[in-house]
Amino acid sequence: MVQTSMEKKYRIPPVVYINFALVFVLLIAIFFPEIRSAFGKLVSSPKPISASKQSQAIQLQSSFRNVYREAQSFVVSIRTKKTEMLFQPYAFGGVREDRISSIGSGFVIDERGFVVTNYHVIKNAEIIEIIMPDGRIFPARYVGSHERADIALLKIPSDEKFIPAFLGNSDEVEVGDWAIAVGSPYGLEKTFTVGVVSTKSREDLDETGQNHIQTDTAINPGSSGGPLLNIYGEVVGINRMIRSNSGSSAGIGFAIPINYAKKVLRQIEQNVGQNIRPATLGVMATTPLPDHRKSLGIPKEAMGVLVYDIESNSAAERGGLRRYDFIKGANGLSVRNINDLREQVGLVGLGGVLRLKILRDTQEMDLLIPLVDANYPKGP
Repeated sequence: MVQTSMEKKYRIPPVVYINFALVFVLLIAIFFPEIRSAFGKLVSSPKPISASKQSQAIQLQSSFRNVYREAQSFVVSIRTKKTEMLFQPYAFGGVREDRISSIGSGFVIDERGFVVTNYHVIKNAEIIEIIMPDGRIFPARYVGSHERADIALLKIPSDEKFIPAFLGNSDEVEVGDWAIAVGSPYGLEKTFTVGVVSTKSREDLDETGQNHIQTDTAINPGSSGGPLLNIYGEVVGINRMIRSNSGSSAGIGFAIPINYAKKVLRQIEQNVGQNIRPATLGVMATTPLPDHRKSLGIPKEAMGVLVYDIESNSAAERGGLRRYDFIKGANGLSVRNINDLREQVGLVGLGGVLRLKILRDTQEMDLLIPLVDANYPKGP
């Protein structure tokens, strides 16, 4: 059949129909909003509980997301490698060397690339690598460490500026505060876990005697050295260890308070390239009873500890400390109890000099006591 020129002239193009349909849909959406709403519900995935009923939970969820966005820019992974001798009972020779790799966590504390982690994360390591949030890997430079405090300072060998963490005030931490951990448990980088502060000052967990923040936040092998954060994204602690029969998180984790860590870092900066090893003063001391104060002439209001015994050939004996000396201060700070004295001894470390302010026979004196053991000389 032949199409006439008249039919060709008045044929309507398909695009005109499409335009009319779009205009029709638009007019319906404008003048009939209930139809628009019904269509929106049809194509969107329904939520069992409306956002209006979950407003507080959504706000808290947003807060956690904000903390994570902040933390992922300064939390790093620490990978170490060392050679170990492995026993092979059925192989010729019985033993073989093998390169063992392990992983921990850390965080940037300075835009120049200084990174904090636990000492036990890098102990005896032959190779230390820092894995950045963007996946880049840098060989770490060892700056120094404090063995007793379990803190190490590393440096990223780069001239670029890095985003550092904001170090908060751990003295302001209260039981019930949000406690957030970010790290690499079992090598799973950027893992984010949430809990609360269980106890703000847990003492005598190990031989260090130092205080820890206790939390039920999930901390596992590989989390060590990572930050414990508050809800503002501030670092209030360095995740250090857990109590568990299984070796995995049982809701009892411990972090080094960041205020104590700041003091340790200052000591490391003064001893670059060295591992500050544990030291002992060699005294037994206690808070004096009223009878002790009266007989020794110690004022009632005076804070301090009374030395009641001294180990033979100890740093205390060689430094001139005597029985019944009343220790009022150490390194320019007041000594309220034996833990305060223990903390200052630990901070100074082996090879350092402990400055004591004492009361002897009602007279104030200053003593400088080198913390050096002849059987354990200072060295890297």
